[in-house]
Amino acid sequence: MKRHFENLTSKVARTVKHWWLMLIAGLVCLVMGIVVFVFPLESYVTLAILFGVMMLAVGAIQLIVASTSGNYLTMRGYFVVGGVMDLILGIFLCVYPGVTLVALPIMLGIWMMYNSFIIIAFGGDMETFRLGGSGLVIVGGVLLLLLSAVVLLNPFSAGIATVIILAGIGLLVLGCLLCMLALKLKHVDREIEMEFPR
Repeated sequence: MKRHFENLTSKVARTVKHWWLMLIAGLVCLVMGIVVFVFPLESYVTLAILFGVMMLAVGAIQLIVASTSGNYLTMRGYFVVGGVMDLILGIFLCVYPGVTLVALPIMLGIWMMYNSFIIIAFGGDMETFRLGGSGLVIVGGVLLLLLSAVVLLNPFSAGIATVIILAGIGLLVLGCLLCMLALKLKHVDREIEMEFPR
């Protein structure tokens, strides 16, 4: 039993030691959300490329976290699928920015919706491991889900500017949630390090 507990602790420790990658992903999303509000329609093509770069960065981070951790806290399967989806969308946006002008709102809506499911599942994991703040994370995930639904239901009738602003709000919400989760994992990492020095 003791060995099983030590193995479990080791796997959880591997999962949370990469908390800073999630912080980087959160900061990237926050920066993109701010860019959307500062330059909402300055250059729609430039925004498509920037979103593509952001998705590439977040996808790479998700795959790194998934490949270096077990199926604990980070919902490895969701991170693998999300990371691959982010990489595909990111490459598509960077290579074909002109083609994606019409599809960008829909792609952003789907991207935000999938990430909202990851955030909600992560909040459930936090509750399972009795980590504080799980309710706030779940509420944030639901808010992101609602924003993505609004973007997907009215990608064109609401107007491109409105959809981009909603996407910007979604990016800010996602960025805040990822930063909050990263700081929570940092706290868990410190506790594990004190209890079980590596």
